[in-house]
This record gives sequence, C-alpha cells and structure tokens, in this order.
Amino acid sequence: MQRGEYGRPAAIIIGAGEVGSAIAVALHRAGCGVVLTDEVDPAWPRRGMAFTNAWYIGNAELDGEAAVFCASLKSIPAVLDRHRAVAATSWSWAGIAKSFEPAVIVDASLRPPGFGALAGVRDPGVVLTIGLQTTRSAEMGVDVVVECPPDEEASEARHVVMASRNGRFATSRRIGDRVVANEVVGAVGLVPVIAPCDGVLRGLSARGARVERDAPIVEVDPRGDPVLCFGLNERAAAIAREVLQAARQRGALPPDIAAVRSSSAAAPVGAS
Repeated sequence: MQRGEYGRPAAIIIGAGEVGSAIAVALHRAGCGVVLTDEVDPAWPRRGMAFTNAWYIGNAELDGEAAVFCASLKSIPAVLDRHRAVAATSWSWAGIAKSFEPAVIVDASLRPPGFGALAGVRDPGVVLTIGLQTTRSAEMGVDVVVECPPDEEASEARHVVMASRNGRFATSRRIGDRVVANEVVGAVGLVPVIAPCDGVLRGLSARGARVERDAPIVEVDPRGDPVLCFGLNERAAAIAREVLQAARQRGALPPDIAAVRSSSAAAPVGAS
C-alpha cells in the first residue's frame, strides 16, 4: 500500500463527472489524499452533483466536501494537507502519479471498453488500478473492473440533449433554472441548444466547456424540483461504495479507515 507525502494513502480519480466526484468523496472520507483530474474545460453537465465547477470557478462543494482547483503540481500538497480538500487539476494522471505514488488509480472517465485511460499501463503490485464500465471487459488493462448499473435517468432521451457538433458551449443559464419546451438554453458555436421539455435544468455544461459531438450537454428534469439537481447522485454513490470496497479487499486501503459517511446533504440551490 502506497502512502502519500503526509502518511495518508493517495488516490487519483480520472473524470470529474458525478460518478468520479462521488468516488472522490468516498475515498476522501475514507482517509485518502484524493486528486481528481480531468481535461481542460470539462463538459460534464450534472455540475450540481459533481466537482466539475472547480475547473471554472476554482472550487466546488459536494455533499459537504470541498474540491479546490490546482493549476500546478506544487499546489496539490497544500490542498490535500492544509485544506483537507480534494485537489482538482488538469494535470495528467501519469504526471500526478510520479509525484504522489498513489495507492489506487480509478478511471471514472466512463469511456467505451478498450479505450480506458489506464488501458495497458498498470503496474501490478505497485498501484491498484480500477476501471468502470457498464459491461465487463477483459481488455481494459486494469486490476479491477467495477460494473456500473445503467443510468436510467440519462437514458430518457426526451429529457437529454446531445451536442450536434464539436465546439464550445455558450449559455447564460444555471443548474436548477426552470425552462419550458423549445426554449433556447445555450448554443454550440452558432447552433442553438433547445430545452426538450418543461422542467428544471438538472444538467447543463458550463459556459466555455469543450463539448464533443453526441455528448450530453443539457438535461431537463420534468419533476421541476431544483433541489433534486444538487447533491450526491444515488447511482454514483453506489458505484463509489463498490470502488471503496474493491480498494479495501485488494489491500490498497487499510480496512480500519473510517467508513464512508452516508449523509447526502444537498448543495445550495444557487450554485451555478
């Protein structure tokens, strides 16, 4: 089991969406020094259920835990130790691993089988690598594959808008805003993005996000309750528990570290 500079096991999570962020919360609460890494200007739409906003405003809160953006590797130790927060960064996981000797690396980018960020780069016995997929794949090149249940809410195509092209996303709206069907809520380049139904914006990629064609950028919750747009997603929290259990069973984390707290207090509705 590798330990970071301050005696705590270090963990790297790849992917700052709601699943990666829930895993970051779980491992942080389990006593790890957690570094959450993603590309510049990530497009994850469910920002009220994730740490994604740290990439845009410098910090974010999820279920009472904080993430602070680190522009340099040198700033990460201060966030992990003095601030006791999750360190968010756009540095590559490989560069982070060289500096922090992680006990576990989790690929929560949710890429298709065969395209995992960790494929073919594991180092058995040195660091535990965990991949997430909706179906098992023996070709992921990781030590453990955690199966993810399908996201039933995101599968409701009538509630979700996919990007029609690559580009930058523009919007003046906020997570939790009320919208009506066919209302313009943003644009990718010059192509307007239309609300698919009445409700509230549960998912909305950040202003300036780099979006890829066919990736989700807007999600409308027809229940119309803004509170449901914030806080830990139950599916993501369940996956996070599986990851934590796998890390303990494989010896990457000691079994006596405090268990994950079960509270799921929502973030303030006014968060963007």
